[in-house]
Order: sequence, then structure tokens, then C-alpha cells
Amino acid sequence: MPRLPVLPSILVALVLASCSGEETSSPPPLPAIDREAEAKRLLSGPDWYRHAVFYELYVRSFQDSDGDGIGDFRGATSRLDYLKSLGVDALWLMPIMPTPFKDSGYDIADYRNINPDYGTLADFDEFLTEAKKRGIRVVIDLVLNHTSDQHPWFQESRSSKDNPKADWYVWSDTPNPPDNPCGLQQPIFGTSPWAFDTVRNQYYFHRFYAEQPDLNYRNPEVVEATLDIARFWLDRGVDGFRCDVIALLHESKEGCDLLPETKDYIRSLRKVVDGYPGTVLVAESTNFEDASAYFGNGSDMFHMAFNFAYGYLWGFDFMSGKSGRLYEVFGKVLTNYPPGSQDALVIGSHDVVRSSVAVKKHPWSTRRAAELQMFLRGTPFIYYGEELGLLPGQATVVDLRDAARTPMPWEPGPGQGFTTGTPWLPFGPDADRLSVASQQADPSSNLTFYRGLLALRRGHAIWGTGTLKLLPLDNEHIFAFSRENDEEAYLVAVNLTDEPQQAITSATSLPSTGVRVWGNGSVQAQSNEVSIDLPGEGSVVWKIR
Repeated sequence: MPRLPVLPSILVALVLASCSGEETSSPPPLPAIDREAEAKRLLSGPDWYRHAVFYELYVRSFQDSDGDGIGDFRGATSRLDYLKSLGVDALWLMPIMPTPFKDSGYDIADYRNINPDYGTLADFDEFLTEAKKRGIRVVIDLVLNHTSDQHPWFQESRSSKDNPKADWYVWSDTPNPPDNPCGLQQPIFGTSPWAFDTVRNQYYFHRFYAEQPDLNYRNPEVVEATLDIARFWLDRGVDGFRCDVIALLHESKEGCDLLPETKDYIRSLRKVVDGYPGTVLVAESTNFEDASAYFGNGSDMFHMAFNFAYGYLWGFDFMSGKSGRLYEVFGKVLTNYPPGSQDALVIGSHDVVRSSVAVKKHPWSTRRAAELQMFLRGTPFIYYGEELGLLPGQATVVDLRDAARTPMPWEPGPGQGFTTGTPWLPFGPDADRLSVASQQADPSSNLTFYRGLLALRRGHAIWGTGTLKLLPLDNEHIFAFSRENDEEAYLVAVNLTDEPQQAITSATSLPSTGVRVWGNGSVQAQSNEVSIDLPGEGSVVWKIR
């Protein structure tokens, strides 16, 4: 592995002085910082999203208030105090709009209303109000690439070739037009991206299920209509949008992903969002190697983009027990991302297997992956139930991804505190043991672990905006980095194996002073070398100053 940049000079000086035996004068002690007050300050400024911990919430599976077995906004409102106590600062809501539910809500039939399963617009407004009373912001899923085939726009478009909305979707006389070679995103969605419509007697294009026709963004009316949808929800008080498969808006024979025309649309959407101070855009990247293209110049496209090279693929690093790929992934963040960009870091979501079983032979690795998610430079997004270590379910209502979408278990017993009726989807295994009530007072529980992680982040600007340095080590089984700002500096190291590991590096690369604030490893200086010692399955967060 090529040598990586060393730590900033202030840390080098600390090490050299310690190793040489020279005495150093101590600076006057700084006054203690009220971390809760500091958190409030950081989370109210323009960079609030850099310091926030987000929580991906599936309303359908979070809390049912009326006994129909389906989560709703009144139920979610009743659980806001739990989210506040966990340390959550912002929510990302999976789709909340009316839908035939062919793709779990990602097939929208009405962009300006609430899925009646979840309540009414008034229920949503109350949820927003109560969330903001607790200092919790709300970002919603915005699905712009396609609609449901039940959406009135599509019903008009298919009705005739001279309808005013005839050109609002992508139509063709053949299922393989030369100007659009783009296929389905995944085999799960079918065998052809073109479906024949017997009413219009033409084929329409769909990147996903046939019930999800793609909108035609070459039509300026579509562009303006979708920007108006964003304005509708921003006027209602949402704090921004997570943009679903946003790179796929345009197709041509030149390409199928994040074309220049798509970037132009994103810039138009960013201008709309910028008209509502404090609101943000989060991109679902379709590039699992490098999300840098979603940021534009750093201030004209997305505020954040999901780094799926880590978020969806971290299990490979723990399965191999080698850190090389992690250094490559975050090396790209340091070299390719423009100033102002911010990683959105996950270790699971509604689209992939639960993080608790991502590495089945090494269940401990989920906690180590969560530590990297929390302490690397970026904004963490926790998938609901991840803090409990929920296990994947067995039943399917829509497709195989339902395994990661089971209802939240709040307490042991029938209904698990989620519903008094029959849940829309059966609970996952061990729901009694993994419930919030069962873990609440257990010092070794996953919930306690997450509470501690979030408490360590809270009110510390360094984790959201501090400098990130990747550390050169002589042991490929450890991944290590430092974080620094004017106030603090930390070293973080994670063992990717279940065997004890030691890494040696030069004294000019690592600090020798400090104190452990998290984990079970240690850092020591010996002559001109510094060693990081980690037990099997271990990690350390070492406060340098």
C-alpha cells in the first residue's frame, strides 16, 4: 500500500517531544464545554446536517396507533421521545405518499398527499410539529425518476398520443429503440425495461417494475411539475429530500447514468432547495465506487451522497480481514470529493440485508462497522432497528427486500408493542429478546452500545467536520485514521479480524499521549515507533488532546 499522508504537525510535535524526553509546557486548561449546548449550536447552524445523526424510519413498520397492523404517523409521533433519547437529530422517511404498494411505496400515485394507511396530511403536519419541538428535523424520500402506473399523469399519457401529457413518459414503437439502450437495474424487477401498453398501443420504459413507468425529463413540463412537488413539501416544512435513484432521470445512446442533462436537473432542484434556508439534498448514488460526481462543484448539486462503497460493501472487508479496500474507498473521498461535500454513511438500509447478518461468521463486525460509520468524516444514517441488532424476517409481501423491513419490536409479547392487531409483515426472529424494553437496561445490549456511540459524537464538531487523515500501518488487518480540529484530536483504529493485532508505525505518524475514550485497544510510544494494540474483534478511539 502506498504511504499515506502523516498527521498534522501539532501531533508530530507531541510525539517527538515525548519520544525525546523533552519537557513540554502545558497550555492553560480550557474551560469545560457544555456538550449539549454545543450540540444545540451545531445543529442549528447552516452546517447542521454535518453534525446530525440521521435515522431512516419506515412509517409502515415503526408504530401502529389504530390496531390495523400498519404503522402510521400518529404511532410514529408517539415514539419521538424514544428517538430523542437515542440521540437522533434528523429522520429520513421512506416514501409516505399514496401508492398501490407494488414497490413498497416507491411507486407513487399522488405526489401531494399522504398514504391513507399512514394517516392524513394533518397527521403528518402534527408529526412534523412534534419532531421539531424535540429538535428533530425531517427529510422525506422524493421519488422523481418514475411514478406508479396508477398515477393520473400516466393514465392521461397512455390514453392517447395527442393527450396533453402524451409526452410525459418515455414511449416507443419498439422494445429496443437505438437511442435508449438502458436496461433494468436488477433482475428482481423483470426481464425487459419495456412494457407494452394495450391502450396506447406502444411500449413504455421502466427502469424498475413494470408498474413504475419512467418520467420523460426531456419534456420541460415534467421538469417544472416535479420541481413544484419539491416546493409543495418544502412549503409544508420538511427539511429536505433523499432523492431516490436520481442519476437515472435521463437516458441516451451515450449513457444511462448521471448524464449531463440529469446534472442540470439536479442543479435546478438545488436552486429550489436553496430558497428554503437550512434544507438539504441527499443522493442515493448508483455508483458503488465513487460518489464524487453527485456533488458538482461542492455547492451546486447535493449536500450529501451515500457512500455505498463502504455502506453496502463493508462486509467484504471483515470477511477478508484486510484493510486495503477501506483505504482505497476513503482515499477517494479525500482526493476526489470537492470542498463542501459530505459523505452520508450507512451500514444497512431497506434495500440490503440487515447489518446484523451482513457478515454471518463474524457477528461482532457489525459493531466495528458502526464505529467506522460514526467516526469517519461524514453524516451517519442509522436504519431503524439497527440499534437493536434486528435480524432479518422470513416472510415476503412485496419482494425479498421485505426481510429487512419487519416491524419494530418495542416490548415482549403478542404484537410486540407495535400493534394490537396482526402486523402487516411478521416480526423477525427473537423479537422478544431484541425488543427495546428487553435491551433498555442491559449494559451489554446493542441498544446500550448505540446510545454510547451517539453520546460520544454529540456536541463534538470534530466528527462532522474535522480533518480526516488515513494512517499508514505495517499491518493490513487494522484500519486506522485520525480526526482533528482546533479543539480536539483523536486516533481511531479497528481490528478487522478475531485475532489480536498490533500495528507499528513511525513516531512522526502517530501520537504517543492521550487517553482511551472508547473501545478496548491501546496506543503506546516506544523509542521512534508507535504501536497500536487491539484484541481480537477490538477497536479503540484514543483522544490525543
